[in-house]
Amino acid sequence: MRRIMKTDFLLFALFLSVITNAFFFFIYLRRPHVFYPVQTEENRLCVYFRGGLGNHMFQYASTYGIARARNMTVGITPASELFNTFNISSQFLIGKQFCDTAEKVVERKPCAYDKGSVQFIRKEKVNYIHKSYLQSWKYFEDVEDEVREQFVFMGDVQDKAHELIKSLTKPFASKNLTIIAVHIRRGDYKNERNVKYGYNLATGEYLSRAFKYFRDRYDPIVFIVFTNPNVEDLKWCKYHVNGSDVVFAPENPREVDMCAISMCNHTIMTVGSFGWWGSFLAKGTTIYFSDVAQNNSNLRKDFSFDMSDYFYPGWIGLR
Repeated sequence: MRRIMKTDFLLFALFLSVITNAFFFFIYLRRPHVFYPVQTEENRLCVYFRGGLGNHMFQYASTYGIARARNMTVGITPASELFNTFNISSQFLIGKQFCDTAEKVVERKPCAYDKGSVQFIRKEKVNYIHKSYLQSWKYFEDVEDEVREQFVFMGDVQDKAHELIKSLTKPFASKNLTIIAVHIRRGDYKNERNVKYGYNLATGEYLSRAFKYFRDRYDPIVFIVFTNPNVEDLKWCKYHVNGSDVVFAPENPREVDMCAISMCNHTIMTVGSFGWWGSFLAKGTTIYFSDVAQNNSNLRKDFSFDMSDYFYPGWIGLR
């Protein structure tokens, strides 16, 4: 009986070992890097995440750029949405406890480049955390190629985005088809608090001008519209955006939508950081709504005087 119990125990231990190894092998295949967080670190600049996916991308890219400029290493925890969405290197992982005890750095304007956010007084052997939005391309201008290399979507996300575009453009089958992604954000920008703060919604007139810009230059062409799937927003969009060359994307996880936007030839964006990053990753011509903030509002004060710190060079602003 004792020998049987010992045999059963050995078989159970073997089974448990096989299951454990299979699990970690699956994780290894899911990620291109082994992702054990560091146990001790110094001179890290931790990313402080808040807001949605576009906000997180600004926070990571800008903190990464600042860290490189200051000869520090960016710090990101394994639980981050970005680490599980993009090809972020595991060398930047850090235990949560180190960021929790880091000294705080803050910005002066969320949508403008601030030298003080880069040239803060730094002590040796001390970790810092940048508790800021950092929504300016100037923070990562010198490491843009490195940022683009890291903001490569996971393979399964790319597959879903590719299938989405393929299905939506099938009726327009053509070797020379130009695909324009249109991101229309309304939703929360309509609420009283945001309107009072100074947010403007893109108008139907703006969208008409943006569509005309591309229709005058490309044929054949198709516009894929990405927007909040609620009834009110869809009704508004379909009233102001129409034509035989327009299709609406169905509801998808946000990372799939952004990946699909990045796969298009050119982009039209309205407001928000989600559309900003979809356009940035697409690398084509981008039309943006230039009247995003009410004059003399609190929101307008978040930007530089001409908003050039926020909107990427070469993009075309229309009203």
